[in-house]
Amino acid sequence: ADLLVWSACSDKFQHIHAYGQWGKWFPDLLKEKGLDVAGHPNMDIREYINDMPDCLAAADLVICRAGAITLSELQAQGRASILIPSPNVAENHQYHNAMALVNRGAAAILEEKDLSGEALCQKVEELFNNPDTIPTFAANAKKMAILDANERIYHIIKEIVK
Repeated sequence: ADLLVWSACSDKFQHIHAYGQWGKWFPDLLKEKGLDVAGHPNMDIREYINDMPDCLAAADLVICRAGAITLSELQAQGRASILIPSPNVAENHQYHNAMALVNRGAAAILEEKDLSGEALCQKVEELFNNPDTIPTFAANAKKMAILDANERIYHIIKEIVK
């Protein structure tokens, strides 16, 4: 919410924010913070994103969790990201997923224990203030993509069946 309020004062950002089924209170929180989303041309706040490929294609920066499928989508589309791994998963696997991208210069990480509105705003500002970072993250994410997984699996199965 703080990131949306912070960036609403500027025309620099176009936001698409999904709050999910448990965040139905989110629009009210924005109103409490003084942000009228309904009247704001740069804010698209919704419960779910049903057109994820289109939204990712339009994004310069994605702020999201670090589940395996989400990261594979970021890689396939070559998108820069700030990853906020969920700490409430088995063996902290989202953190390890995120670090695979961070260690290859394809993303930034902000752990939930360090997460605040101010910290997220600072991270976004830091990335946009360095004009090379976001394109570099995007290019490095794209390099990590495995776009022919079906073909690879098919060939492995074909060899096993022989």
